[in-house]
Amino acid sequence: MENIDSNAEQWQVEAGGNVYDTNFDEMKSWIAEGSLLRIDRVRKGNLRWIEAGKVPNLVEFFNSKDAAGPTAPVITTSSTEILGVSEPQASAVGGANPTFGHQTTHVDTGEQSCAVHADVPATFLCDTCASCFCKACPNSYGGTVKICPFCGAMCNPIAKVAQIRADSELRVRAASEGFGFSDFGNALAYPFRFKFSLVAGAIMFALFSLGQNAASIGGMFLMSSALICFMLANMLTFGILGTVADNFSQGKLDENFMPPFEDFSMWDDVLHPFFLSIGVYISSFGPLMLVGLIAFFIVAGAVKNEMNPVQADAARLVNPGLPLAANAAKQSERVREIIGKDANQMQRRVEAMESGEVPDEDLLERSAVADADAYNQDTEAMVADANETINQYRKAQAESTIGKAPETREAEKAAMLKQIVGYGMLFLVLGGLALLWGLFYFPAACVVAGYTRSFVATVNPLVGLDTIKRLGLDYVKLLFMFVIIGVMSAVIATVLNAAFAAFDLPRVGNLPAAFIGSFFTFYFSVVFSCLIGYMLFKAADRLELYSR
Repeated sequence: MENIDSNAEQWQVEAGGNVYDTNFDEMKSWIAEGSLLRIDRVRKGNLRWIEAGKVPNLVEFFNSKDAAGPTAPVITTSSTEILGVSEPQASAVGGANPTFGHQTTHVDTGEQSCAVHADVPATFLCDTCASCFCKACPNSYGGTVKICPFCGAMCNPIAKVAQIRADSELRVRAASEGFGFSDFGNALAYPFRFKFSLVAGAIMFALFSLGQNAASIGGMFLMSSALICFMLANMLTFGILGTVADNFSQGKLDENFMPPFEDFSMWDDVLHPFFLSIGVYISSFGPLMLVGLIAFFIVAGAVKNEMNPVQADAARLVNPGLPLAANAAKQSERVREIIGKDANQMQRRVEAMESGEVPDEDLLERSAVADADAYNQDTEAMVADANETINQYRKAQAESTIGKAPETREAEKAAMLKQIVGYGMLFLVLGGLALLWGLFYFPAACVVAGYTRSFVATVNPLVGLDTIKRLGLDYVKLLFMFVIIGVMSAVIATVLNAAFAAFDLPRVGNLPAAFIGSFFTFYFSVVFSCLIGYMLFKAADRLELYSR
């Protein structure tokens, strides 16, 4: 804005049929006080009259006044006759705080009168000049847009303005109360406010959870079905998380937690929530999975090297594609060693006789006895090895049909444990740190997924750490509530597994316990989503959710 010498330049304001001499600085104070409105006519010196809201140098101050918002909205009327209705005139005073013939009235949620028709209840409120109008006064564009007849700004229904004001007051009160354990009680009760959605969602989640057990049976078709069920289960839970976070952050605390499926979209309702769930798992438990994967390959490779060669050969015999000649050659290796040893001894004797050396008979006899003993020992060892190989072969064949024997599993566990102990401290420390990170960061990842709905933001730990920093103590409370929910869920699962232990079947597991437990799992997932929603509602200013 250009520099103005308020003492050198004279301005005039026309309002209510009267003209007031003033200067630029005084007009700025009148704008701040609400005495000078955009619709009032002004002029500088002897220039032509224009509306104050169209003066470039005054626009900034009107905008500042509008941005600050009126603490008590006002109704303005002119003393001149408007649309045939005469209003009382105000006296023209030369004081420093004139009203310019404007009459002000506080606007509240009660009954208001139209600024033009005093005997008609008001329905609309101008955003700029805060004047109230009945249904007939504002100009309409497109049937829905209402324009103020005084200043040409937008008009909104008074009921909407009152609702906005009530929401604002609710936010201020909620922010002052803060996030606490009262919200935990509200979250536990919230799902029961929508009983049909709770029951229907729990049944869907239970079916999806049982479908995931199909992968244990085997087969590509069943594994594909299990993957689809896993995707649908995460679609449901993280769809609820996104819906609750979106509603609560806007102050809609009475909306249904279930996602609306009226306009079903494969991306919005299935794939997007699924990818958000993957992002949450990667950012929270990704380090733990990486440590586990590295440990598995290292330990598995070491265990393979520690396996008994004879048992390995027997295991390979089960494979019908392996040539039996290769195994037969390995079994006859010791026989070839014995034959070779005997041939070498015979060759030395022949050479001694040809050279004229007479071998000592006693020495020959002792050598023959020793060779016979060695031959017998080697033959016994060969027979023992062959028997051991046959036993291992039969055992491997039986295990391939009915499963591994208990002693085989114990031997594998012992070998695995031996290797784990060898690498124990390293993987124990890394795995423990990764597990602690996952438990600590998982709620933050869910919060980010809920209010951003972005996969990139969800997998970015910097966004989650910034969110934790903004939430402060509220995140510690959320983390403690998350642990409580986890303990409650684990206790219920243990009780159900014990109660239905008789139904625990090989491969498929305990189906009744899994089915009933899925109901509780779904309920606790909704409770956790509500906790995140309450926290977002009360920390919306810190997370800058109003600007999203």
